[in-house]
Amino acid sequence: MKYLILQLNRFGYRVFISDPPIITLAGLYPLLLLLVLSSAALAFHLIRIQFNAPVDFSLDWNLFLSWVPLVTAFIADVLSSRFGKLPLTISILSILWLLFFPNAPYMITDLVHLSVDYGRDLTWHDVIMLFYYAQVSMINGLVSLYWIHRTWHRTFPRFLAIAMFAVSIPLAGFGIFLGRIGRWNSWDILHNPSELFEALLMGLTDRTAMLLSLEFGLLISVSYLVLWSLLRFRIRSSNN
Repeated sequence: MKYLILQLNRFGYRVFISDPPIITLAGLYPLLLLLVLSSAALAFHLIRIQFNAPVDFSLDWNLFLSWVPLVTAFIADVLSSRFGKLPLTISILSILWLLFFPNAPYMITDLVHLSVDYGRDLTWHDVIMLFYYAQVSMINGLVSLYWIHRTWHRTFPRFLAIAMFAVSIPLAGFGIFLGRIGRWNSWDILHNPSELFEALLMGLTDRTAMLLSLEFGLLISVSYLVLWSLLRFRIRSSNN
């Protein structure tokens, strides 16, 4: 079995491509499909810009942030399926995934920016645009959860994989509270760790934080259950 290797000798570099390949076109298909969906969301935004109305580019930034856990989980899934158990590498990628995962369902809260005027055409465009951004971002998050969940089952003992999955969902809801109400960002764990830790402790006794963690956890769980069931049904049907 060959792997991708760069070997320097007196004549230059020699490149060996892995066989089988580490990433196939079939493996990239979900990412390409989600990229198309994200491009469609940007198209809605471009149409909105044509109205010469105030535009909030944080939508595009939040959509980009929903790609961070998606790509992270994709890398973890590829590594675990191609190279077997890599507990240290997967643990690092899992922490990175968990830090950014709340950014995906977070976009649902952007619906609060909607201003309603039933006689105004922009109202209906904004309804569709904001919902589409939230939908695409949520799909990114669910697919990333599926990939990282599968990776955990390959890498860790069954009970630990289940525990990591069960804990990550309410933590995502808590992360949404920190982002929307507390206005914290994922990278504040590096920039302001002490203040973020204080916010975490205060959030543990905050009624709104607990409510958001519970309700968003339930939303993510139900949505993921539907995705998981559909995928598992398709896989079993293909095997039969």
